[in-house]
Amino acid sequence: MKQSFIFILIIAIAAFLFAGCVSTKTSQVTRYDTLDSRKRVAVLDIANKTKYGARELSDSASEILTSELSRSGNFTLIERDQLDKILEELELQLSDITDATQSAKVGQILNCEYLLSGSISNFGVKTEGRDLLIAQQKVQTVVVEVDIKVIKVETSEIVYSAYGMGTAEKVVDNVLGMGGKAGYDESLAAMGLRACMSQVVTDLIRYFKGNP
Repeated sequence: MKQSFIFILIIAIAAFLFAGCVSTKTSQVTRYDTLDSRKRVAVLDIANKTKYGARELSDSASEILTSELSRSGNFTLIERDQLDKILEELELQLSDITDATQSAKVGQILNCEYLLSGSISNFGVKTEGRDLLIAQQKVQTVVVEVDIKVIKVETSEIVYSAYGMGTAEKVVDNVLGMGGKAGYDESLAAMGLRACMSQVVTDLIRYFKGNP
């Protein structure tokens, strides 16, 4: 009787400790190196070449890359509204400035040193289950890979291709049916994308340090 009570008490304590326990982690870079001088850049469209998220993921990628470049303190960013206005005046689309002549023309008007464009090459979501004695875990992992081209406006050349791979993970603990829900968390996509772009920015800073 006493042993049964102790066993039930242990289970109750475990359930109390684990129930509702949800944790997340990412590979996002939290601190960046510093360049000797800021680079003036414009972020073009980031194409989504995966089957996930379509246009929404593409728009998020451009915004998040711009945000991470700004957070690093190493870049002066051209406002997207200003870029769109110039394109409208030139009767161009973003897709047109992958052409060397057009990219140089747009960059010169914007007084811009570099244009950044590229694509999301991989987006994957994986869910795993783990049994831990009386507890269970559901682990959701997002992996994002991005390739970014660096176009030097002065020469219209692609001078570098930056790469980033980011991950985001969510762990949901469940004890005897008590705990968090393990449905897919859409916010993981944004977390993984931000982690990926932070890796891209780290790669860009490394390049510009060697090519001031």
